[in-house]
Amino acid sequence: MPTEVKGALELRKALKQFTPDLAKETQKELGNLLKPITQKARGFIPGAAPLSGWGKESATARFPVWSSQAAKRGIGYKTTPSKPNRSGYRALARIVNNSATGAIYETAGRVHPQGREQVPMAMTYNNQGATGKMIRSGNKNQSNSNNPGAGKQFIDAINKNGLIVDANNQTGAGRRSRKMKGRAIYRAWYEDGGKTNVAILKAIATAKLKFDAQVSGR
Repeated sequence: MPTEVKGALELRKALKQFTPDLAKETQKELGNLLKPITQKARGFIPGAAPLSGWGKESATARFPVWSSQAAKRGIGYKTTPSKPNRSGYRALARIVNNSATGAIYETAGRVHPQGREQVPMAMTYNNQGATGKMIRSGNKNQSNSNNPGAGKQFIDAINKNGLIVDANNQTGAGRRSRKMKGRAIYRAWYEDGGKTNVAILKAIATAKLKFDAQVSGR
């Protein structure tokens, strides 16, 4: 959940180089602004696994085992610049989700609301022709479950705990993205109504004014 502003990265570098105390003050202020959103997002994480089987260990399953504690702990904030995305944008302040189960809960069904299509069966062949053996043959965007309705059942169960919320209209000026939709972080951002986004931009603008005043007064 990033907040972006032109020149913010350059300002941060200048603050660290010429006014380190102001740099620390600004980072602390940004953290204090993001903390309530982070705490609210953690509150949207269910206290138990959305599906009973999700909370059980399995010797063969590759799916991460649900942990409410880990999912909540995985939601945090950063006030250091992110790596550039494909478009070259970097976030100066953002809320992040570092938990695998938390990320699944946040986004499951965002791209495929009815669950992913099941991988189709395909005949295998050898030098003599068809072997009579069928295997699943598809791509990573398809489900390998033997249950054709598994994806929908999984998403329906998660939706009982919280629906995906579109936070695009609460980001202020800037780009819109399908990635601005989710059940915890993006719901918290949506319910904030854009107030934190405005406050962050104001804090950065204030830091710029303080920086200019301190540097010009030397």
